[in-house]
Amino acid sequence: MKKLANSPRCGVCTTKLVKNGKTSAGKTRWRCKHCGASTIQARPDITAKAQFTMWLDWLLSKKTQRELPVSRSVFKRDTAWCWQVIPQAASTGEIHRWIMLDGTYYQGMCVLIAVTKDHVIDWQFCDREKIVAWEALLAKIPAPDIAIVDGQRGLLSAIKNIWPETKIQRCYFHIQLTGTKYLTRRPVLEANKTLRVLYTSLTDVDSLVCFVN
Repeated sequence: MKKLANSPRCGVCTTKLVKNGKTSAGKTRWRCKHCGASTIQARPDITAKAQFTMWLDWLLSKKTQRELPVSRSVFKRDTAWCWQVIPQAASTGEIHRWIMLDGTYYQGMCVLIAVTKDHVIDWQFCDREKIVAWEALLAKIPAPDIAIVDGQRGLLSAIKNIWPETKIQRCYFHIQLTGTKYLTRRPVLEANKTLRVLYTSLTDVDSLVCFVN
């Protein structure tokens, strides 16, 4: 009776089905004793896992769709939903000494990213860089000792609200970009030349003591 209770029902007459051998593909065939209808039971979870695995293997490899074991049309049809999956980062709770924060745009979408020297910690999708979006990202991560930022106002406000004890360090690369924007790569005035030497030398600083000749 236990096996019968777990048996699927006929899609024609709703009578419980019984096992009736296997198909050539090795799948269990089910048959209705009442109306004679025969069917196999699909597992959507297993099918979806197989589709996603095939899609991910293709995405992360150098293979073309012509090299896949299925036709391109079938591949596109079966994996179209995979493009809508929003990846989630697994939270480890690790406390980092420093974290770099920045936003990037692609096809009208913005993604805020938190990274260390070795890997991406977490991310947040949004329409643009703003306080509420940055706060949503920072709230998922334990506060580090130092946050390295580009100076975006929404991010600075979010850090003060969510990580009040974290010290803020301006990113050297963004400082240099801003300096070049206003002074150009070949400034004319001596004061501008001196200033350019200073900010382009920031990446060479390796201690708390800096000597400027």
